[in-house]
Amino acid sequence: MFGGELGGLEQVFIDYGEVLHSRGHDIINLVAPGAKVIPSLKALGLSYLEIPNFNQYDILAMARIRWRLKALRPDAVIAQGNRAIHLVKPAATRLAPFIAVNHSVNIRRTIGSDFVIAINDDMLGRLVEAGQPADRVFKLFNMVRQPSPLPAPVALRSPPVIAAMGRFVAKKGFEVFIQALAHLRDQGIPFRAILAGSGELEMQLKTAAVALGLGEVLYLPGWITDKAAFFAQTDIFCFTSVQDVCPLVLLEAFLNAKAVVMTDCRGPREISEDGVDSLLFPIDDAAALAERIKSLINDPAFGRSLASAAQQKILENYTFDRAGARLEMIVESVVERWRYGKHQASGLRKSN
Repeated sequence: MFGGELGGLEQVFIDYGEVLHSRGHDIINLVAPGAKVIPSLKALGLSYLEIPNFNQYDILAMARIRWRLKALRPDAVIAQGNRAIHLVKPAATRLAPFIAVNHSVNIRRTIGSDFVIAINDDMLGRLVEAGQPADRVFKLFNMVRQPSPLPAPVALRSPPVIAAMGRFVAKKGFEVFIQALAHLRDQGIPFRAILAGSGELEMQLKTAAVALGLGEVLYLPGWITDKAAFFAQTDIFCFTSVQDVCPLVLLEAFLNAKAVVMTDCRGPREISEDGVDSLLFPIDDAAALAERIKSLINDPAFGRSLASAAQQKILENYTFDRAGARLEMIVESVVERWRYGKHQASGLRKSN
């Protein structure tokens, strides 16, 4: 994984390493020099090698990766994200089974991989439609670590705290979150709000909040590293993305037993059962988001029931234990199929 920051892609990369290592597998991580994931890898006792690369077309980087793979002789190679997929796919050719894990709807570079892990049903369908053989695509949603102690649904604060978190980029839809807060304020509904994160639209979002008169009720703390503390001070969590795959923050909100209002967008909505474990609202509809939030404020017991059902869903399907077992099964299946294919090919050459 060659991302340099600490977003969802990078966290999933760390999670895969931690889960597979905890299940007895030797993991060697290839990362960009000085990548922000390195301290986490060190803390987990995971080995890593730094591979310089300028972009996904860096031929020298491909050569460095292939040289490393020849020396390491791995049983399988997993690449996370488009840059890693593009650089590692040719480097791993005929050395080990290559497993691509794509975290965006841009799947062009993923097609043709030996195997692919699709994060949701929408991506799985896109991959097969684009030509990736269906029997070489596995589905595995992202996973989250179960906290101890496990948070329980709690009563709303007075006033309630409404929160959102993520990278400040256009596809995350945070301007809709700010507009929804203004709708609530105009209806005389008391609240406090938190918008955590950072990114290219930070100044634009701050300006919009001030222009709408939200300066005294909306707090922008910047990038959050202590997510447990963030969720501990949150009553209602809002997910406003226009386009996404399977954001960890959504799984974390569910696991932390928060009432969630989320956009009805492809991918994330796969884990939502509207009215049972969360509430859906149409993409870009700030008024609808405000109405969903208002309904949770007016009926706290309903919000707690959503939070409880959401948490149970994560515990049953998306924890390190549950999803980690699925990841291990996928990798072991890939290795077995690869070895069988090589054996068959070797026998065919001998017979010829």
